[in-house]
Amino acid sequence: MAKVADTENIVIGDNAGKVGSENAVDVTGGVQQNAALGNTSEIAVLGQNTEKARIGAENAYKIQGGLKSGDSVGNTTKVVVGSNSGSIGSGNRVNIS
Repeated sequence: MAKVADTENIVIGDNAGKVGSENAVDVTGGVQQNAALGNTSEIAVLGQNTEKARIGAENAYKIQGGLKSGDSVGNTTKVVVGSNSGSIGSGNRVNIS
């Protein structure tokens, strides 16, 4: 399975930073079956997160060519977040042609 810009199995305490965010992925040509692009998965965020925290957010994807069944693009899954005022899995842009 191809994986591009994956962030997974992360446990975070107090966080004011960016986790799995603001990645730019430009794929030209075929994307193989079960490819995972820019996924953020199985993340536990504990404690206080500031308004500037970005978790799996504001990513940009430009994909040219076919996507096969089972592909995952920019997913944010299995996320447990404590007190948080940041952006989680939001503001992502996916351009598939």
